[in-house]
Amino acid sequence: MTEIPVALIAIFSFPAVVFFSLLFEGIDRKLHARMQNRIGPPIIQPFYDLLKLFSKERIIPATADYGIFTIAPVAAAACSIIGAAIPFISMVSGEPFMGDLIIVLYLLAATSVMVMVGGSSSGNPYGAIGFSRMMTMIIAYEIPLFFSVILTALKSGSALTSYDIALAQIKMGSCMALAYPSMALAAATFLLCIPAAAEAAPFDIPGAKTEIVYGCLIEYTGPYLALLKLAKAALTFSLVFLATTLFFYAPAVLNLSETWLIVGLCLLFSLIIMICVVTFPRTIFARLKIGEALRFYWSIPPVLVTLSVSFYLMGL
Repeated sequence: MTEIPVALIAIFSFPAVVFFSLLFEGIDRKLHARMQNRIGPPIIQPFYDLLKLFSKERIIPATADYGIFTIAPVAAAACSIIGAAIPFISMVSGEPFMGDLIIVLYLLAATSVMVMVGGSSSGNPYGAIGFSRMMTMIIAYEIPLFFSVILTALKSGSALTSYDIALAQIKMGSCMALAYPSMALAAATFLLCIPAAAEAAPFDIPGAKTEIVYGCLIEYTGPYLALLKLAKAALTFSLVFLATTLFFYAPAVLNLSETWLIVGLCLLFSLIIMICVVTFPRTIFARLKIGEALRFYWSIPPVLVTLSVSFYLMGL
């Protein structure tokens, strides 16, 4: 079989990331509705929504900073899609990108920053409140999330690429989270941070519709709103796919060699992780107050990551 060039894989990876991001969102919405005893929208509803929004008029408030308001959605979508595509490209091509973990974490954080900046530039007070809440949440969850990833990289022989961490799990013949107590705690920390990073209930505080009318997105319409929704979907997909690659790399256990089987199994595990840490919590729990969310992320995840560091230093 002729080896596919990395450039060609990269070109097709971006639309693939968009497709799977919207598909995962559709499955999440459908399961969320069924668990509430509703029929819910079709699984492909996010695709319909995106197409409809792109056909709508672009409205820019008179109080908004035109440049920032229009550039922020494009930058947010670009950062989230590229952040999701990098580990996807590495897995399909079999070629690591040096330091891609740092790049991915930077791009995912930049996505949230772009949403905040765009919302605050609208001149709407609800957008400013959304900015404040999102900044507070980022301060709360980013540190434990970062440490959980760095610990995994150190445990894999100071590897800073998702591909090398996957190879380390293949050599062990086990998922990272199942091989060491320190990595199990790091995985738990990472999974607890996903709902806040994805702005899923009970941590959907920055965009609470019933409180601050969608927060940073309040003034966005048409294509701009479509790009921001796409950015959120790609961010969620990137987080669950990264969790699969770093902590629950199932092909390491099953000893698979076919690339498309590996990718398919990772996508399946990513979907399972999303259902467990995004769909179930947002169905079961009510939205927390900002103070309650801060107490949670400044207590449980830091304790877990501190225990993970302790076990790592003990060689466990």
